[in-house]
Amino acid sequence: MNFRLTLSIVFSLLVISAHADEKRIYQTDSIGNIQYNKPSHTIQNDGQIIQTDPIGNKQYDKQQYQIKGDRIYQTDSVGNIQYDKPQ
Repeated sequence: MNFRLTLSIVFSLLVISAHADEKRIYQTDSIGNIQYNKPSHTIQNDGQIIQTDPIGNKQYDKQQYQIKGDRIYQTDSVGNIQYDKPQ
């Protein structure tokens, strides 16, 4: 029993640490209340911005962006920056 408990704790810590560096951007209403029931965006460690549904699932089929330096670029479905698109 102790082995299973230890294993589950270690697994939980790995899952938490894997998402610790990601940041979420939430929509707000006109007075600043966070709208948790609307889609948000996740900024990953590498600067990739991915739309996320209210449950927390990343929507890879939606438009994605990449932060590079002080600019934000649109990317295609595999993450290649589209330099010909508006920034």
